Amino acid sequence: MVSRSGYFYGLLIAGIVFIAIGILSIYYSNTSAKVDVDGIINPDSVDILSPNMDRGNTAFISVSGSLFNMSITYPNKTDIILTESSSDYSFNLTADQDGEYFIEINNLGKSNILVDGYAFTKGNNLSLIGQIMLIITGVVIAVLGVRTRQT
Repeated sequence: MVSRSGYFYGLLIAGIVFIAIGILSIYYSNTSAKVDVDGIINPDSVDILSPNMDRGNTAFISVSGSLFNMSITYPNKTDIILTESSSDYSFNLTADQDGEYFIEINNLGKSNILVDGYAFTKGNNLSLIGQIMLIITGVVIAVLGVRTRQT
């Protein structure tokens, strides 16, 4: 049989671990990391890359193969066509504003196209809900531990 102090320490430690993981996860989600971009886009298909970039972050994208169109939508919703009916194109992007960039590649040809490069990106704000729930769960578990000590 586990004593009351065993429950107290077990629940308190578990609560602290949940809170720590939630806080570290929030920190990690808000820190930009370099992510490799590579893949194949089949004929008559569209691929959308959506790095969430901070001002000054960079991305390099190279596309080759069949005919394709490529465009980019900036966080302020400005659309720019980078190239039309190309079979080989690459570009460097330096983010001039914070937010999510949408890079659309539309394969118009009869064969696959190869996408290669990298982008700096950070977590999506939607994940913040799960991280906050993790912290709240940790607080609830720690409070339960404290309550077992009081009774």
